[in-house]
Amino acid sequence: MAKRSVSFAAAVALAAGTLAACGNAKSGLNTAGNSSGVTAHSVIVGGIASLTGPLPADFAPVFDGVKAYLDMVNAGGGVNGRKIDFAYALDDGSNSQVDATQARSLVEAHHVFAVVGVATPSFAGASYLAQNDVPTFGYDVNPQWSQGRSLFGSEGSYIDFEHPGPEPAYLAERLGAKKVGIISYNVTQSAEGCVGVQNEMRKFHIPVAFEDLSIAPPAVDLSADVTRMRQAGVDFVASCLDLAGNLILSRTLHASGMGSVPQYWYDGYDEQAVKQNASLMQGIYLLIGHVPFESGTAQPSRYPEMALYLRELHRYFPNDEPSEASLAGWVSATMFVDGLRKIGRDVTRSRLISAVNSLTSYTAHGIVAPIDWVDEHDRLGPIDCNVFLQVRNGAFHPIFGSSKTVFTCFKYPQPPSHRVVVVPPPPDIPGA
Repeated sequence: MAKRSVSFAAAVALAAGTLAACGNAKSGLNTAGNSSGVTAHSVIVGGIASLTGPLPADFAPVFDGVKAYLDMVNAGGGVNGRKIDFAYALDDGSNSQVDATQARSLVEAHHVFAVVGVATPSFAGASYLAQNDVPTFGYDVNPQWSQGRSLFGSEGSYIDFEHPGPEPAYLAERLGAKKVGIISYNVTQSAEGCVGVQNEMRKFHIPVAFEDLSIAPPAVDLSADVTRMRQAGVDFVASCLDLAGNLILSRTLHASGMGSVPQYWYDGYDEQAVKQNASLMQGIYLLIGHVPFESGTAQPSRYPEMALYLRELHRYFPNDEPSEASLAGWVSATMFVDGLRKIGRDVTRSRLISAVNSLTSYTAHGIVAPIDWVDEHDRLGPIDCNVFLQVRNGAFHPIFGSSKTVFTCFKYPQPPSHRVVVVPPPPDIPGA
């Protein structure tokens, strides 16, 4: 049900020209019922992440989340008498050709049973893994996750940049916005994300007074755009830039006397960043598809699985800050282990894929909005639940939601209406 607020940092890496296109021919590997990597006492898995390249901090922590969860499970005896051996943590260097090669290497050279923990700006290995029915779990910031029913993104596998949920329009409505300004990079993920914002604003008759989808990354000087926003009377800014670009945007708005104009960022949920840039991020709005880290600390009895993630991450990786990537790794490992538990001792790839695809309201024990794996490989809806956050005094605070949960839910697609229609959260929403 949930749809990820896309990490536009990935788009910056793509725009920087660090990623080369790569076709992936099917290898002819026979994987029907494959149990490669499974022994009497272990299940061998591996992962692929951008440990080097332009943006390793946005992707590398996925492995820490995977390892923290699997170490916890192994300390408790493993799964059905087997320990999970995370034996291969491969680096794709933020390069799509390398990503495709590493995917093939995990399967054909290292003989892993599954790929648990993928986080990269361009998941070029997706087609190989999908074509060969390799169970794969990871950070769903790429449209490649929808290439097959063996690929399981941590918050669902289908992304439609140009037709998102109505959340931006809902926020603009709540804030009484009359003239919206929209800004993005001139690369696909960023520009299409803000085309989606345009579509939602116009659908609900919220005027877009300024738009610039042509910023060359990385952002350096946004003064001309901000001047035009001021001249247009913009009273709400939606940004599809990365975090660094968003900080430049906020600094420029403040310098021009527009510091009080609400800003909605698609990238910026970063606890270290908000501590270091409290004044620039004050009042900023964001959207996430999982229970906030702050709720796991403030309400551990209501959100026990988030509290568990925070505790175990600190136990195994005490120097790590919680992050979207490490949480995606934790959720990926949770999903993989739950699938293994469901199929028992007879472990094959085909049985695991079928087991996960039978889950119709999966929340990773109460961390993400419910995922229906019957539908969410290739379409969205029917309910879209996410969490709105606002920065106040150097910290993220959930807003809106209900007495039951921090999530706010919408029908997807929205029924014909001049205003966004909110629906009650489903009974299995985290916190309820």
